[in-house]
Amino acid sequence: MKLVKIIQVGSLLVSMGIAMSVGWTGQAGPPPAAGWPDLAGDWVVVQKLVATANLPIVGSLWIDTLVGAFTHVTQSGSELVLQDRYCFTDATPSTFLFTTDIANIVMQSIHPAPRTASLSLGDCDIRFTQDWYTEVRGAVLEDPDGEMLPTEPEDPRLIDLEGDGHPGMTIQASILGLFTGEGYAVQRYRYRLEGTVFDANTIIGYIDWTSEQSVVDATNPLFMEAFTDSTDPDPTKHRFVMIRVDDTWDCERLTEQLPMLLELLDF
Repeated sequence: MKLVKIIQVGSLLVSMGIAMSVGWTGQAGPPPAAGWPDLAGDWVVVQKLVATANLPIVGSLWIDTLVGAFTHVTQSGSELVLQDRYCFTDATPSTFLFTTDIANIVMQSIHPAPRTASLSLGDCDIRFTQDWYTEVRGAVLEDPDGEMLPTEPEDPRLIDLEGDGHPGMTIQASILGLFTGEGYAVQRYRYRLEGTVFDANTIIGYIDWTSEQSVVDATNPLFMEAFTDSTDPDPTKHRFVMIRVDDTWDCERLTEQLPMLLELLDF
């Protein structure tokens, strides 16, 4: 099964103009003398997330979210440090009665702190593991994990993320096509990763994640109403792929290659 996936990965990477590493292929673990695969450099990252939500008027629905980003990896043995920069977040609700959009400029205004990951030997592969990492968007908190999110637009912890004159991060929304406007929010996104290093160019695996949001202001009072959302309980629906890239890649090219990158998550 793993060999079949390696062949599929190689074929897709060639179609995207990326050369597959000719070194270790993950079929039986690395030879002891070879050490860990060299993962240092620039990578593209795609996350596929599924959530459930219960919204005013609309009711219950599913939201599929794709996140595209680049990350620069530095490495010391089995320890990795990843510095991210976002390109986009695309959310697709299960009903046309509700739409939401976070503009690319909003995502590209987020400057995440570095996150760490490590490599370890599995039974017949190399495992990529990132422990829980917390990212707060639209505010600066002394305790990003435990501190309550701001709820009022005058809260001094808020920042104008994208510089549009509004607190927090701006999110476009529409309900029933009749109620449209902007919400100004703070988000807390926590996630951890567990994946397989197929070779020195390719990492694929699963995401465990939670998300919390507080709307501090809005152009329509409807968007201030409380709502609930949660991660889909099926852990196999939340996946990520990392592919090594060169300096010719930018957000536009990532968007163009997104369909092929998503094929890599079909396992």
